[in-house]
Amino acid sequence: MVEVSKHRTAPVYPFFVGDVKGYIVSDGTLALGAPEKVFLGETTQKVEQALTRNFLPTEQIIVEQNILFFSLGNTNVLVETGVGSFRGFGEGAGQLVDNLRAAGIDPARIDAILCSHPHPDHVGGLCDTAGQPTFPHASIYLAEHDFAYWTDEALLDSWAAVAVRVARANLLPLRERLVFIRAGEEFLPGVTAHSTPGHTAEHICFEISAGTDSLFLLGDLAHHAVLSLENPLLHFAADLDPSTAAKTRTRVFSTLAAERTRVLGYHFPWPGLGHLAKQGDGFRFVPEPIRW
Repeated sequence: MVEVSKHRTAPVYPFFVGDVKGYIVSDGTLALGAPEKVFLGETTQKVEQALTRNFLPTEQIIVEQNILFFSLGNTNVLVETGVGSFRGFGEGAGQLVDNLRAAGIDPARIDAILCSHPHPDHVGGLCDTAGQPTFPHASIYLAEHDFAYWTDEALLDSWAAVAVRVARANLLPLRERLVFIRAGEEFLPGVTAHSTPGHTAEHICFEISAGTDSLFLLGDLAHHAVLSLENPLLHFAADLDPSTAAKTRTRVFSTLAAERTRVLGYHFPWPGLGHLAKQGDGFRFVPEPIRW
């Protein structure tokens, strides 16, 4: 009998946005917990029904981490860094560096890292356990308010302590490499920051444009390809401001669906590329066909 490794090297998925070639690289899966503790504002029965209807397990919410790598001329860009050594979401994550190297992508050649917000599964891979940078030559782009909030020492005794510890361990050693960006700013050629508050106060979604083509990166605007879409008003337990998050989600999803904009879901089934379509009072995710 052939023994299968618990953590298999995930394939890297190549695709294009216009003439910009991108790759989806996995950091593995996150175990978020029991559905009734993760998604709030709906009965447990209805949440379980939605999961069952879509052939998904009802005892545990498991989501992906779809990390984007692409090049703009001589600038190599990575969007999010996964959890790194943090194991608060189980043992299925923390695979980004291995998967980058397996794809022939040297972490030392990353020039820019875009972070939608400073939660553990987005900035946890910036530094190793010794506080040394995983990507030694990269500048890190994020929102200034979110940086200040999630590295605030005063929150180390609060409900946010775990996330703050991870953010401080990964961002403070790299303080001189941080580049603060603003909503509406095209901070790299063809890359624009969009304000999508709620999950955090200054959560940012990124949009990549090349010619007439574009790709909208959802970040943590949605945590689940079924539950976050079928009922966009459903609250997610880790949202800083759940009501604002729900309003933002509904507004942005409506625009993306109406304009038929291609999206990348960070937590959607790998590789996470597709479109959002209106469905009743909510939406559905339509994955695009795999093309190798």
